[in-house]
Amino acid sequence: MLKATELEEGIDLILFRPFAFVLVKIFQPTAITPNQITLISLLLGLVSGFCFWQGTATWVFVGAIFLFWTNVFDCADGMLARVRGTSSVIGYILDGMVDYITHIVVYASLLHGLSVVTGRPGFIWGIGIPAGLSFAWWCAMVDRFRNQWQDKVYNKRTDPEEEVRELREISAGWRAEGSHPGQRMLIACYTFYVSLWYTGAVHSKPVECNGSLKEKWIKLRRPITRMAIFMGPSMHLFLIMVAGVTNRLLWYVWFSLVFGTLWGLLVLALKYRAELLLRVEKAKDITNEDKAPEGYSAGGGSGNPAATSD
Repeated sequence: MLKATELEEGIDLILFRPFAFVLVKIFQPTAITPNQITLISLLLGLVSGFCFWQGTATWVFVGAIFLFWTNVFDCADGMLARVRGTSSVIGYILDGMVDYITHIVVYASLLHGLSVVTGRPGFIWGIGIPAGLSFAWWCAMVDRFRNQWQDKVYNKRTDPEEEVRELREISAGWRAEGSHPGQRMLIACYTFYVSLWYTGAVHSKPVECNGSLKEKWIKLRRPITRMAIFMGPSMHLFLIMVAGVTNRLLWYVWFSLVFGTLWGLLVLALKYRAELLLRVEKAKDITNEDKAPEGYSAGGGSGNPAATSD
């Protein structure tokens, strides 16, 4: 039911997925689909947002409980799809869109509730909006780390620009047929999201590497990828739950703004350092190949089998 375990957030494995596993065992023999579970997750997230909007300690506590089950159902939809073998691009896009809608609604409601209770809306929104943008930025970065790992380690193509082209071709075919209006809308939203976060100069492309260089890439990137995923969206939601239960929502806002941003910058600095090391290694390999004598491999062996015969 899981993704590759190194790509799972620790808080998911410890807290949310065990509950999701029980839900999947309940839903598996029924006619309930993964997309329907995704929509249930959206409904729970909207209820959670309504509770946070009120701002009082009791409502915030209830909102934290609903947020917990929101994330459990969010885990369960993909797990059910994997068990049934019904994973699809549309399901993947719908799940991602629901996640972003839920996060935005819950976070905006959290800030509204805080501004009402504290009576300082200017201050709350002044620090809250940058903190929210930092959270959204890091969610996109975690997706990028996961995609690059799947590409290098599991040979799954995840080039965002190529993915967007293929999805637009599918959407154009449906448009010509006059069919699938809902799916076309989902694809349009998803391609806009990818264009916003993934393409252009926002992200540097990883070093192309094979063989021993690929092994070094995996060795260098494994701890960095784990660091990135550790502070993923589920961890942020968990911290919001804890802040809600303890009625310390402002603490979470400061945490996201300061620590969350610094954590992200540190991970990116380590990532760029690893890429620099790989580029140096690749340049050395190219230089060694250029210096190798004619008829010999870069490792020093003869390129002519007859050269070693008696």
